[in-house]
Amino acid sequence: MILFRIVKTEADCEGLQEDLTKLSDWATKWQMKFNVDKCKVMHIGKNNPNYTYSMMGANLATTNQERDLGVIVDSSLKTSTQCAAAVKKANRMLGIIRKGIENKTQNILLPLYKTMVRPHLEYCVQMWSPHLKKDILALERVQKRATKMIRDLERVPYEERLKRLGLFSLEKRRLRGDMIEVYKIMSGVERADKEKLFISSHNRRTRGHQMKLMGSRFKTNKRKFFFTQRVVNLWNSLPEEAVKARTIIEFKEKLDNFMEVRSIKGY
Repeated sequence: MILFRIVKTEADCEGLQEDLTKLSDWATKWQMKFNVDKCKVMHIGKNNPNYTYSMMGANLATTNQERDLGVIVDSSLKTSTQCAAAVKKANRMLGIIRKGIENKTQNILLPLYKTMVRPHLEYCVQMWSPHLKKDILALERVQKRATKMIRDLERVPYEERLKRLGLFSLEKRRLRGDMIEVYKIMSGVERADKEKLFISSHNRRTRGHQMKLMGSRFKTNKRKFFFTQRVVNLWNSLPEEAVKARTIIEFKEKLDNFMEVRSIKGY
């Protein structure tokens, strides 16, 4: 369970403490008990007043890093720690495959990579998609290693290996995944309130489709590269027939055609 509130003043602090008290009272009423030792407070933002909060008579410990549904979130809201963890898991699995599989043909290794390695690099990636070059390269190196393990492709350049194997770069897959997620939200496939996530652009004088989004102003890269902001420009540049696709399959086909022709970064 995650409880959060924007805290700028002492009144905000009191409001959050009141929420925690209500939560404790609810648990007591239903004869349940929170493990206070596992309840932590994460203060986010350099101007955060860092108040102390309590629950069930005990002060809550502070933390700079926690896992949320398997994704590492830290108080700086940077994604490098999550990227490093994903790379470590993927490399560990790749090492097991390298040592345990003698027949390193495409028919054997490629399915293993897709099912056992790549998912570690893409789990919930729309939440933590990296923007720092070092993190982008770290993720991509795993796929480079994996494809280089395949027999007869050891000395073939990476881009050519991708073509022969029918793979996309991981950066391309993240861009593509972003657009697919936006389509799901905008078309109602995902049960998410698009009005709360995106701001619709009402400027009809510009070229393009009628489902354009408007970005917000931001002062930091944390906001600039957040999902709802980073997708705006690419989504707005999609053709009308793509955003109005009737099915996800049709949207993917239109999207791939568009991005291939336009040579979007990562493709």
